[in-house]
Amino acid sequence: MEETDPKRRPPLGMREITAVGSGLGTFILVDAIMMYSAFERNVMHGNDANLVAQALALLLLAFGLGGFLAWKMTGFMRLYGVGLMCGWTFLTLFSLGFCTGLNA
Repeated sequence: MEETDPKRRPPLGMREITAVGSGLGTFILVDAIMMYSAFERNVMHGNDANLVAQALALLLLAFGLGGFLAWKMTGFMRLYGVGLMCGWTFLTLFSLGFCTGLNA
């Protein structure tokens, strides 16, 4: 596969940074809404069954929708999908899996 000449490659601009940041921010917002109720119920009642469903929903959002957008779309939407996947990865590493349901 032939690599693009560095002189012809466009520089990373605010449009790309905004697209990835929007996907990352969207995932963080959805994760905060979904996992708040799961953690509240888990602390109050000790029920871990909800975390599995919510972890699967977050995985489907990040890698299902995000992967589809990164694979099939172009431009802003492709980078938005990459941002969704980066959001899941960031929250998993930052919270040691608690925010994405991997670690109960």
